[in-house]
Amino acid sequence: MTKKRLKKVYKPMAYISIGCFLIYILLSQAMSVFSRTAEIDKLEKEVAIVKKEKNDLQNEVSLLNDDDYVTRYARENYVFTKDGEQVVILPDIDQEK
Repeated sequence: MTKKRLKKVYKPMAYISIGCFLIYILLSQAMSVFSRTAEIDKLEKEVAIVKKEKNDLQNEVSLLNDDDYVTRYARENYVFTKDGEQVVILPDIDQEK
């Protein structure tokens, strides 16, 4: 084969292989971007949950600074009683079923 004929065969093959390589790079980068956006969405949801939790805890802290709330909370959850008071714990109806 002559050199001209070899150039006619190899030149289009080189262009096709370079084009395929560039398309592969483009597709891999696009997949990377899509996976990152999904991860960003997931993390933004987590941030919203943590912010809500933080606000709830700040509200609870402000309530715990109130003596009346602390007393009521202790009476409800820890069977805290006043002098001369008796506590009767009733079973839950849901637990019996």
